[in-house]
Amino acid sequence: MPKHSDTHDPSDDLSHGRHSPVTENYLLSLYNLWEDVEIPTVTELTDTLKALPSTEGLGTSVPSVAGMIRRMQKQGLVEVGSDKRIRFTDQGLKGGEEIARRHRLAECLVVELLGMDLREAHIEAHQLEHGMSPTFEAKVMERLGHPNKSPFGRPIPGTGQPKAPSNATTLDQGGINTPYLIERIPEEDPKLLGFLSDAEIIPNHNITIVEATPYLGVLVVSTDKTQTSIGYTVAQQIMVVPAS
Repeated sequence: MPKHSDTHDPSDDLSHGRHSPVTENYLLSLYNLWEDVEIPTVTELTDTLKALPSTEGLGTSVPSVAGMIRRMQKQGLVEVGSDKRIRFTDQGLKGGEEIARRHRLAECLVVELLGMDLREAHIEAHQLEHGMSPTFEAKVMERLGHPNKSPFGRPIPGTGQPKAPSNATTLDQGGINTPYLIERIPEEDPKLLGFLSDAEIIPNHNITIVEATPYLGVLVVSTDKTQTSIGYTVAQQIMVVPAS
């Protein structure tokens, strides 16, 4: 797959009424952060983009990201405030919703129809999302029975699913020996995802905090399959709800 240049011409961004793959990747990353109630600086966005598959061919230096954000400002997709933080315009949020919907539907497709592992789903979805036509998207949605969440627990825009359940919390904030149901897990790091999958720390599975040692930054958790230790930084990325 050819790499996308950091000097990408913004005039190419709306061929066939759709943004370029580079712009879509930026919109998706910003949308995920927006969904997590985070308003990033260029440096923070750069760190997020570094987690994308190398096949996406993005420049992930601070200067290249800053240049792309300037182009997106000119396109009316984002604004940068006096606090140096990047915020969506209405047009940008709409674009973020569109690419997030296609990406999460693609994840459902490769997991539920093709039987691929969660570790592969996120990477493969990045390959599929940019070429998914509205007709194909509608067919996938119908074939999958109109899912409202990705296999990683993120809501599919346009299905009426909220950004997060009202009773959700992150695992690091959970109580000892309180049973929880896993709602969402991080999907960007394949090695971390492999660890979580092997331990069955995945959506719709049970988890309980057995022991918490904040001064060491470690939680001991129990799942249906095993008991294992995870760091607080990982637990902060795992959304849970009380088990009913």
